[in-house]
Amino acid sequence: MSNPDENKPKNKIKLTKESIIESAMALIEEHGIDRFSLRKLAQKLNCEAMSIYYHVKNKEQIFAEIVDSLILKIEFNQSIDGAKAQLKDIAYQWRRLSQQYPNIFLILAVHPLDSEIGQNFMHHILLILQQTNLSAKQASHFLRVLNYYLIGAGVDEAKGYHHAAQKQPPNSDDLLLNSAMAFWTVADQDQIFELGLDILLSYMPD
Repeated sequence: MSNPDENKPKNKIKLTKESIIESAMALIEEHGIDRFSLRKLAQKLNCEAMSIYYHVKNKEQIFAEIVDSLILKIEFNQSIDGAKAQLKDIAYQWRRLSQQYPNIFLILAVHPLDSEIGQNFMHHILLILQQTNLSAKQASHFLRVLNYYLIGAGVDEAKGYHHAAQKQPPNSDDLLLNSAMAFWTVADQDQIFELGLDILLSYMPD
């Protein structure tokens, strides 16, 4: 049986790269990455699939543009005093991305920040780290470790592992694990994130 949307007449609309990326983000957030395709994107835009290729090369470029659009949502507040406080502010903004865009965030989690926007983002974090007594090598490593933590925490939030823990049937033979799982709730997520961030930042000299 044919899809009714495929049989609808295509309107002559003016596509832009911005409108394509915006629609792609909406489609991924609604249905997930696995169900995303350029054919479905064309249906959403009510255009021919080939029309999309005038603005983007392929699906990989769409993902790269989505990553850039997410990174641009993070602001560097230079009025915040101290490197640790600035990094905390960035970390909380990063976390909000995983909460607001759980399906889209999974693209950010695995995509390299190799665009000009992505590299500029990392450059600004290194500038913050320069305010500390970390050596150039330590600052470089700290940037990577911070990335590991925020990616891992973000995926955990995006995939809702805290919800899954609550649905997992208790193991009557493991009382220690059962007691620990009682604290893996949505209400505990703020404290867990804060604890991990504090432990990570404690490595940084004051």
